[in-house]
Amino acid sequence: MNRFYIQQIFAIIFYLSNKVQVEGDKLDERITVRQWMVLLTILHLPENEAFYSNIAEKMGCSKQNVKHIVVNLEKKNYVILEENKKDKRSVNIKITQDCMKIIKEYYEKGNKLMSTIFRDFDDEELETLWKLLNKLAAYDGSNWTGYGEIADFDRR
Repeated sequence: MNRFYIQQIFAIIFYLSNKVQVEGDKLDERITVRQWMVLLTILHLPENEAFYSNIAEKMGCSKQNVKHIVVNLEKKNYVILEENKKDKRSVNIKITQDCMKIIKEYYEKGNKLMSTIFRDFDDEELETLWKLLNKLAAYDGSNWTGYGEIADFDRR
C-alpha cells in the first residue's frame, strides 16, 4: 500500500468533513448540519425505532453525541421524547410538525449545495465514488446500511 496516498486520502476526508459541515451550517440559521443529520436519520429509521443507540449507529457517532444534539433540538421544540413501550430504558425521538417544514426547506437547500459540490462529476464517477466510499465505510467490518431508502418526509 502506498502510504502517501493513504495519508492524503485521510487528510482530504478530514478536510471535506469540516468543509461540508461549515457550508451546511450556513444553509439555515435554525438548524446545524449535525442537527439536520440527526433529523434525517430519524426519518430513515422505522417508526418507533428512533432512539439514541439506533441514531448513533446509523450516523457512526456516540450515543452521547446524539443525546447532546437531541437536547438542543428538544429545546427548539423540533423533537419530542416519548416513552418506548418495548424498552422502558430508552425513549423514542419524534419530529414535531413545526420541524417538518424546516426539514423540507433544508432538504431543498441541501440538494442545491450538493449539486454545486458534485457539478463536475458524471454519473459513472458518482457511482464509482459511492462504491469506494461504501467500501471505505466497511473497513472495520461494520454493516453500515447508509441512507439508501427514501426518507419519510410525511411522517407524523
